[in-house]
Amino acid sequence: MPKLFDAIAKLNSVLFLCLLLISIFAVSFIFFDNNRWRNRGAVEVRESASPNEPAMLLNVERLESILGANTQMIRLTTEGKSEKFSSGGNDNQIRNILFLTGKEKEARWLFADHKRLILNVSQLRDERRDLIESPTKALYFEFVEVDNNNDGKLTASDSINIALTQPDGTGFLEILKNINRVHSHDILDKEFLSIVYQKSNTIRHAKFTIKSRKLVVDQQILALPNKI
Repeated sequence: MPKLFDAIAKLNSVLFLCLLLISIFAVSFIFFDNNRWRNRGAVEVRESASPNEPAMLLNVERLESILGANTQMIRLTTEGKSEKFSSGGNDNQIRNILFLTGKEKEARWLFADHKRLILNVSQLRDERRDLIESPTKALYFEFVEVDNNNDGKLTASDSINIALTQPDGTGFLEILKNINRVHSHDILDKEFLSIVYQKSNTIRHAKFTIKSRKLVVDQQILALPNKI
């Protein structure tokens, strides 16, 4: 009987090992298959002409319809190690936005080049209303274009600019520049954009009219303490 139990134990161990190997193979297959489909259509690019610089994958992804504007926007992203850009642990960066307008899909870029780091892209809508009845009022962008902290890269730690466009991506206008952090942005009373942000050691509140994109108020809420 002890030999029988030993044999059963060895058989169970072998079966467990086989199941473990099958599981590892299945997970690896799914991972590599997902990467293959995600990188389908990606193009290898470099930020300079140096052949020693590591290549990155340039891709267009996340086609998003803009409600009420007969326009779609697509994010242009890069993936991989970059000497000039960083947006977090996954090293994915939004570099530009492509707009496709009308039945002919007329193409237009948000920026003339792809040298900025875009941190946030949002459709400004009145969220309290039904989706069908609430067209996009404007497009909201947070982006970095200057390495203010001199670490050699554009990151979310650098100064941030905020811009608005019309729902179809035209009429680009910067409304706030060189701020440290955006805490919130919301629509107030269906016609105002409210932004709470940090600049230097102060928390401020700015309010803009969405239709004309004019500044209504920009006031300090509080000063951050300079000691504990």
